[in-house]
Amino acid sequence: MTESIKGDLYPDIVAMGGLISAIEETARKRGVELGRVHSQYTSGPGLFVTAEVDSSRGRISLSLGDWSREFHIGIRENRFIWADGVTENLDELVGACAEWRSGTPVGNFAEKFPFMTPGRLARAREANESTPAQWTLLRTSEAFTEERLLVETFHEDGRFNDLFPILSHGTLRLSTNCGMPGAREIHVTPTPGGTYRVEDTANPGPGRFAASLEEALTAVAASLSRD
Repeated sequence: MTESIKGDLYPDIVAMGGLISAIEETARKRGVELGRVHSQYTSGPGLFVTAEVDSSRGRISLSLGDWSREFHIGIRENRFIWADGVTENLDELVGACAEWRSGTPVGNFAEKFPFMTPGRLARAREANESTPAQWTLLRTSEAFTEERLLVETFHEDGRFNDLFPILSHGTLRLSTNCGMPGAREIHVTPTPGGTYRVEDTANPGPGRFAASLEEALTAVAASLSRD
C-alpha cells in the first residue's frame, strides 16, 4: 500500500514503509521518545500517509502533502488549537513532536520550530487566561460588529465573565468548560423584534423567551443558579 505515497516526493517514506514507520525509525535514530505512533485509519491508503502522536497537551496529527513535499502538523485538544505547521524535513517533524511532548512552553516551542504557528489562544490558555482573552477578542474584533451589543451587555454585567464565550451564527454560547465538546452551555439567540431565546444544554427543551437583553441576562443567571 506504499503505492499510495508519491515516491518522487517521499522516497525516504516509501523506503521505510510509510509515515508511521518512518517516524518511529527517525525517533529511534534521534534517541527521542514519542510513545505509540498510530493512525486514525486501520487500513487503506490513509494508514500509510497519516500518523498521530499523543501528548499531555492534545493529539499531534501528522500527514503528507499531496502536491509538494510537505509534512503537515496539527496539535489539537478536542476543538482547541495549540499549534499548526508545515515542514519539508522529517527530522524537524520528529523533533517538534518530541519537544511538544516534553512540555516545552508554547513561546519557546515556536521559537525553536519557527514553522509552527501557535493557535490564537494557545499562550493565553497556557497562562490560564483563555477565557478573558476570548472575551476581549469577541468585544474588539471587527468580525463580530453585529453581535457587539450582545457580547458587551453580558460582559459588562459581570456575572458571566468566568464562562467561555463563543459566537456561532449570531448566537452567544456561554460554556462552563472553555468550549470543550459536551460541556454545558447557555445559548442566547437574538430573535425578531429585539427579543431573545435562552437555552440551557443541561435542560433540553424549547428554552425561555426573553423580551429584552435585560430579561435575557436574568434568564441566564436563573439557569446558572439552579446548579
